[in-house]
Amino acid sequence: MKIVVMTPEPSTLLRMVANQHQLIGVACDDAPAGGVMGIAREGWHCLCRAPSLQSWARLHRVSYRCYAQDQVDDFAAWLTQLAPDLLITCKAPLLPESVFSIPRLGAINIHYALLPNYRGGAPLLWQVVNGEQQGGVTVHYIDAGIDTGAIIRQRKVPLPQGSSERQLDEYFGNIAADMMPEVLDAVAAGYAGKHAGREQPDGVFARNIQQESLVDFIEWDDWPIEKVWRVLRFMEYWPTSHGLEGWWQRSVRWKVGEIRAASEAEVRAWYLQRHGRHLLVQSRQGNIELLPERHMPTLLRGVAEAGRLLVSRCIPPATP
Repeated sequence: MKIVVMTPEPSTLLRMVANQHQLIGVACDDAPAGGVMGIAREGWHCLCRAPSLQSWARLHRVSYRCYAQDQVDDFAAWLTQLAPDLLITCKAPLLPESVFSIPRLGAINIHYALLPNYRGGAPLLWQVVNGEQQGGVTVHYIDAGIDTGAIIRQRKVPLPQGSSERQLDEYFGNIAADMMPEVLDAVAAGYAGKHAGREQPDGVFARNIQQESLVDFIEWDDWPIEKVWRVLRFMEYWPTSHGLEGWWQRSVRWKVGEIRAASEAEVRAWYLQRHGRHLLVQSRQGNIELLPERHMPTLLRGVAEAGRLLVSRCIPPATP
């Protein structure tokens, strides 16, 4: 079976398809950075031994393409030229019919939730927010709706508590890869969407959040501390734009630790307090520890910021 996979980065799923089928193309919707930033990003991927999707495709001699909303016709032409039997998407944008109707067997999507619940762009976030104990993976056909296509296979699994988005991506990605041989056999055998017989009812919708950061999304005064902790752990690292004062704090990536005892003093909303080598996120509901972690890109940004601050203090502003 000739397959094209659309996914943000190399994964267990991608390697499984490449090993067991004829992978003829990979695509993503995140255009690679050019210039110095592009070189730096590729260098960091090499140091971490985690190649970008573009470099992975180049290494395996597979056609690569970026998808952009304003270049749908170009993407459709690329897909038509490849003439795949099937398109598989995972964490991909909504595709128009002019794209998902091209493959001979159609297009299928991997969704990290038990549809019809948590249909939409942020299924993992809302499962974490709602404190779900059970999660799962759904593979369904792509149609004109938002995760409304006929379901091919589902698998229900425990949802690990206190996991980051990256950890959950890897966890569910491995489950999806394990499901895929059975899914592809069903698709190849003619398990067409119109014969699936499993129309999806309405369910919880997992909308994308509008805030710039999950920190702004958290309801600090109302959520219990366990819920705040789950969401902070999901985002994994404390953003440098929230509450960090000194350049030295911005030059370290702060990993979310454990819940600590609440302060006896009245706390308004939330704020950061230094606690030895650590920081504490203090709120009315309790405290959450932040642990420093070395990270070269963050360090370089912190040093650059310190340099700009030093220059601005040493060089007086030009007079008009």
